[in-house]
Amino acid sequence: DPGILRTNLAAVLLQMAALQLGPPPSYVEEFPFLDPPDRRSVHDGVQLLAELGAFDTHGAITDVGRRLARLPVDPRLGRMILAAETGACVREVLVLAAALTIPDPRERPADREDAARQKHARFADEHSDFVSYLNLWRYLREQRKTLSGNAFRRMCRQEFLHYLRIREWQDLVGQLRSIARDLGIMESDEPADPARVHAALLAGLLSHVGMRREDGREFLGARNSRYVLAPGSSLSKRPPRWVMVAELVETSRLYGRTAARIQPEVVERVAGDLVQRSYSEPH
Repeated sequence: DPGILRTNLAAVLLQMAALQLGPPPSYVEEFPFLDPPDRRSVHDGVQLLAELGAFDTHGAITDVGRRLARLPVDPRLGRMILAAETGACVREVLVLAAALTIPDPRERPADREDAARQKHARFADEHSDFVSYLNLWRYLREQRKTLSGNAFRRMCRQEFLHYLRIREWQDLVGQLRSIARDLGIMESDEPADPARVHAALLAGLLSHVGMRREDGREFLGARNSRYVLAPGSSLSKRPPRWVMVAELVETSRLYGRTAARIQPEVVERVAGDLVQRSYSEPH
C-alpha cells in the first residue's frame, strides 16, 4: 500500500497546515493525492492534533502547532518537549523522547531471560517505566565516562544492553538538543523531579490515560478503549488505579507499553478544556 495509506496522518496534517496547503480542517481531504487517505484516518489525525493543542476547535493551526511543526519527531513526542520547557524538565524529556523513538535497548534473549531480568532490575522504578529509562541513561553516562570504547561495548554485551541501539539513543538525544536549542528551548541546570517530568509527558499522552476497573487488571481508556499493562512493565504486577502509557499495541489483546502511575488531578490540570464532566444525583 502507498505510504499515505499506512502512516499516522497527524504529522502530515500538521505540516500541511504549517505550509498552508489548503483550508482547515480539510488539508488532506481536498489535496489531489493519487491515493487519497481514508476519511476516518484524517478525522483521527485532526482529533489528535486538537488534543495536543496544535489545532483549535475550527481545525486551524495554533501557535503551539507552528512550534510543533518545527520539531522533526512524532507530534506526541514534540508536544512533550514543548511542555517540558514550562515544567523545567527539558533535559529529562529529551532523553525520554529519544528513548521512545527507538527499540528498547535492553535485550532479553530467550535462553538467558532470568539473567537479563536480574541485570535490568537495577534500573527499575516501581511507579514509572519512564523513570527506569532515566535511571538506565544515568548509568550509561557514568560508564561511558570511565570506560574505553571497547570496554563500554563489552559491558553492554555482559549486561544485556544493545550497543548499537544505545549509540542511536545517544545520537538522537544530541540531535534533539540541537533542534530544541534552535527553537529557544533551553535545558535547566537542576535535575527535575518525576512529577514534573510525568506532567510534561502527559501533555502528549492524554488519550493514553487509563483508569483501572475495580474488578480486575484491565484499564478503561479514552474513547472506551480497554487495555492491560504489558508484562514487561514494572507496574504490571501491582497495577495502580490511574496510569498513562507511551503506546497502545494490539497483539492477542490491547496492551499498554511503558507506563507510569499518574494522579487524576494532574490529568485535569494538563488536559484543561478537554476534560468532560458529568454530574448526577447521589443514590
